[in-house]
Amino acid sequence: MNHYRLSRLFVLIVAVPAMMAIFAAPAFCQEERHGYAKEGGYVGVTGLLGFTFDGNVFDGETGYIEEDGDELMILPKLEKRNLIRGILGHRWEKGAFEVSYDRTKHTGTFLGQSFGETTFQAVNFDGRFFMATQGPVQPHVLVGASIPWLRIKDGSFLDPVVKDARIRGYGVNTEAGVTVFPHPKVGVGIGYSYRVMWFDRASGATDKLFELRPRFRETSGSVAMSGFFTF
Repeated sequence: MNHYRLSRLFVLIVAVPAMMAIFAAPAFCQEERHGYAKEGGYVGVTGLLGFTFDGNVFDGETGYIEEDGDELMILPKLEKRNLIRGILGHRWEKGAFEVSYDRTKHTGTFLGQSFGETTFQAVNFDGRFFMATQGPVQPHVLVGASIPWLRIKDGSFLDPVVKDARIRGYGVNTEAGVTVFPHPKVGVGIGYSYRVMWFDRASGATDKLFELRPRFRETSGSVAMSGFFTF
């Protein structure tokens, strides 16, 4: 009798946990199942082709005069330039969060005349969301926030002082497109990027930071081509 009880106890201690492990393995594997693309930190670069403002306010014919003074700031029309965006991000199965930096330089025109150089920069905080993540072809949408600023060379006047105009603001980024993964660690994408920006602060000839009322609102639409590598 004691031997029988010991044998049964042995079965309970060894066999039952083994059976539980066997039946739990498929469920565990199912919980750990991920998409085709590798998850983790990544670096990337996006090229915005022919980036410029749509000219809602920066039309090459508009100027801004400080409300309490005689300081004048011009808003040139910006010629198209390809913009390069550097990206750091983290990918999960169906989404990613990324921080990126934009920089480009434009030749501007004002009242039909070539006017100096305008430097556009922005820091972006974007969420990228993927569909059909079990395969190598994944449609995506991007939504995020932007902090843009511009420096317009010799764009501010207060006789006899001429200085650069510096304009700052905030914006919203959107993009829709598709990303293809030839390898789980490597993605290449194409989409259409559209952003809306509001510029509400500026400084110029007097170096005084003042609020822009009304705010300048600009938009920009560009084809976006991207490449990503996940570690």
